[in-house]
Amino acid sequence: MPNTLTNVKDIKVAQAALQPFMATLLPMRAFSTNFSPDPADKLDTVRVPVVGAPSAASDFAGSYTTGADGTIDVVPVQLNRHKFKTVHVTAREAAETALNVLETLVSSAVKQLAQDVLQDIFSEITAAHYGDPAIAALAPASFDYKKVLGIREKCAIGKMPVSDRALVLDGAYFTNLLGDDIVAKSFMPPIAQPGVVEGIIRRLAGFDVYETSILPENNEKLVGFAAHPSCLAVAMRYLMPVADYDEAGAVTDPDTGLTFGYLRYTETSSNRIFVTVECLYGFKKAIGEGLKRIVKP
Repeated sequence: MPNTLTNVKDIKVAQAALQPFMATLLPMRAFSTNFSPDPADKLDTVRVPVVGAPSAASDFAGSYTTGADGTIDVVPVQLNRHKFKTVHVTAREAAETALNVLETLVSSAVKQLAQDVLQDIFSEITAAHYGDPAIAALAPASFDYKKVLGIREKCAIGKMPVSDRALVLDGAYFTNLLGDDIVAKSFMPPIAQPGVVEGIIRRLAGFDVYETSILPENNEKLVGFAAHPSCLAVAMRYLMPVADYDEAGAVTDPDTGLTFGYLRYTETSSNRIFVTVECLYGFKKAIGEGLKRIVKP
C-alpha cells in the first residue's frame, strides 16, 4: 500500500493541487491508460489494456471462441520516466502564512509537472511511429468546422473506430475553431456557457475536443492529432520513497487513478521547508492506425 498523508495541512495543500494536475492532463483521455496509486519502482512494467477495432463476426463452426482474441490487447509499458518539481518556504513564512503560501506554490508546481509529463508523452507522436502522410493543416486562421470534417473523413478512410475518437489541437487552431460560424451557432442554451464563457468545445463531429499549448517543439511540425485510445498506452504509479520524510504519500483522483507523489521535508541548516511533487510514468505506441497526425502545411 502507498503512504498516506496524515497531516491536515498537507492533505489540504495536496488536494488543492490535484485539480490543476487533472485539468492539465485532460488530453490524456485520448489514450489507453492504466493509472493507480499502487506503489512501484522505476523500470517496473505495467500492463495497459488497449481496446481496438473488434474482429469481424465469425460463422459458427462448432466453437464460440473463434475470433475472440482480436478485441483487446495488452501493451507492457515500462515506468521509465520520473519527473519532479520542488518548492520551498522558510520556516518563518511557513509559521506566518503556511497554508496560503504552500497551496499556491505546490499548485503551481503540480501544474508545471503535469505540463512537462504531457509534453513528454506527446513526443511519442512522430512520423516514425504513426506514419505518413499526415493530415496537412491550413494556417490557424483558416481552420474551421469543414476542416474538422476533412479530418473525420481521413479517420474513416484509415478505419479508425468511430467511438471514443478525440481531437487534440494547438491553441491557435482551437481558438479559430471557436469562432467558426457553425461551431459558434452550436453554443445555444443550455450549452452556451462552456463555449462562450469558458472557451470549451466538448464534442464536435464525433470527436472529444481538447486544447493544448504544449505540443513538442521538434521537427515533426505537429499542431494536433486525431486519436482513438488504441493508439498509445500510458501507465502511472506511485513511487514509494525509501528515505524518511516529515510527510509522504500518493495524491490520487479516485475516478481516473491519476497520481502524483507528495513529499515534505525540512532542511535544518537553512531553516527551510521543502515540498516535492513527482510523477512516475511510462508510455508506448500501441496501434499505429489509431492516430492521425495534423501538421503545419
